[in-house]
Amino acid sequence: MHSVLLTSLLDILFVAAAIVAIVYLWRNANAFRVAGAMRGIQLLTVGIAIWALYHFIDVAIMLGGPFVFPQPRVSEISGVFQERIRWFTDAAATAFLLTGFVALVQRLASFLTSLRSSTDALAHELTSRDTLEAELKTEARAEREYRRSKSEFLLGLSHELRTPLNGILGLASLLSNTDLDRDQRKLLGTLEQSAQTMLGRISDVLDLSLLENNRVELRSQPFQPSDIAQGVLALFEPLARAKGVSLSCDCSADDGINVIGDPARIKQILTHLVSNALKFTSHGSVVIRSAFDPIDSEHVRITFSVTDTGIGMSPDLLAQVREGPALRTGTEAGVGLSICWRLARLMDGRLEFDSAPDQGTTVSVGLVVQTEPTDTDED
Repeated sequence: MHSVLLTSLLDILFVAAAIVAIVYLWRNANAFRVAGAMRGIQLLTVGIAIWALYHFIDVAIMLGGPFVFPQPRVSEISGVFQERIRWFTDAAATAFLLTGFVALVQRLASFLTSLRSSTDALAHELTSRDTLEAELKTEARAEREYRRSKSEFLLGLSHELRTPLNGILGLASLLSNTDLDRDQRKLLGTLEQSAQTMLGRISDVLDLSLLENNRVELRSQPFQPSDIAQGVLALFEPLARAKGVSLSCDCSADDGINVIGDPARIKQILTHLVSNALKFTSHGSVVIRSAFDPIDSEHVRITFSVTDTGIGMSPDLLAQVREGPALRTGTEAGVGLSICWRLARLMDGRLEFDSAPDQGTTVSVGLVVQTEPTDTDED
């Protein structure tokens, strides 16, 4: 009796252990699936199930058999089951367990090898990225140093060139007051015009160099936008008249409006835009327009537009001039637009282009300025 109870208790423990093992294996099935070891888990499960099934049937015979058969018959059936069936179930369970264990170990070993290789590759990649980052930082530092050196060189060169050019213009002015014949005066005019053009180019290079290195500070003073447009109009009227191009200004909408900003820089932008319009317009007209759009109680957006009937822009050139501050200087777009883009960005604005070949061009620049306080506001 004690032997039966002990054997039954052991069988129950074996069945419970097998169930716990199977549950544990399949609860972690995702991890084994990632490692590609599901085949081994399946074989181990079959082996454990066969082993558990044997002990379950054995305990069922010993505990449930007396309710169906006499005790001698139960002992006979149990003996036959343990002596004849056990060797088969043990052999089958052992075969599945060994095969599954070997498959599991092989897959885990392969997975660990792959993991080790991935870890080494990741470490190499991180090292390469650190090296690349250090190289990029070094290159960026060298690029900044190169830009600074280039800027200092251009600043020095610009100052050096302005001095003799101003001397040439001064001497030309003095020479114009002397007795000259018609041909000599014509040559002198050409000389003055060339020197003025060269001086303007040098000033543009100087301004661009300062803008690229963030060395331009905007000034704040009250002005009227219409005064700027009229000033630029007066500046280019002689050139437009000489080319036979109609130059006009439609700025009546903002007459009498006072704002606070940097009128010198705004005039510089508008001067470049009108200069480009006249340069590429051989007949027709160039029109300067302005618009006034309130933003809030303290800021407004002043939009100047220059429309010409010139040769227009090709799609490639139009895409190039829309690049903003990234616009490459020295290209067909010129230095002037690079200066305009950077000055506009300083005033929270941007340039807009509308053009087509042989259909003219419209360039608009919107600039944010402050409204001038009125007496009512101050009270």
